[in-house]
Amino acid sequence: MSTQKDKTQDLVPEGEVRSDTILDLKKDISSKRAPCLLKKSKRLSPSRAFRYHLLRLLRLQGNPFSLARGIAIGIFVALTPTIPFHTILTVTLCTIGRGNLVAGVIASLLISNPVTIPLQYLIAWKLGTVLTGSSLSWKQVEDLMNIIHHAGMFDAAKLIYMQGFKLIGSLILGGVVFALPCAIIAYFSFLYIYRQRQKRRMNRRQT
Repeated sequence: MSTQKDKTQDLVPEGEVRSDTILDLKKDISSKRAPCLLKKSKRLSPSRAFRYHLLRLLRLQGNPFSLARGIAIGIFVALTPTIPFHTILTVTLCTIGRGNLVAGVIASLLISNPVTIPLQYLIAWKLGTVLTGSSLSWKQVEDLMNIIHHAGMFDAAKLIYMQGFKLIGSLILGGVVFALPCAIIAYFSFLYIYRQRQKRRMNRRQT
């Protein structure tokens, strides 16, 4: 009997310690340190997303030319200041250009993200104002990005119509001039990667 009582007495402190540790963890989560940890995780998420989508691209199977065209189209669309229409443009251009649709969508997600979008718009605005000599200010571009971010596709189209195609056109022109060489480089780079992978697989089958 005495041994059983000793065992039960030994178990009680362990239970109390475990409950205390759980309470301490809850306090840590609700403390000021938790937002810092969340901020760090948010900072890491774009890089993790980049690696994830890049690995998905490299592991895609299919015709190297079709895959490379899809990636080039996805990157081209992603670098243009047409955020609400990225998916529609990627699907349409991949269908017309016979590019791999999955590769195009993944490439668009790889390039266009909250970290890169402001830089893309900045480059498009700089090039557009130089090429067209428009009076579009960076403040207008920032307001445009904020509205588009919270607006839907139809609201964005209405906004473009209200702002005027001349001002928006200079921004889009700058984006196209910036996106085109990047898409060409991406096409030949991934075409080389996919063809080399295809050659290695053929060599393995022969051996």
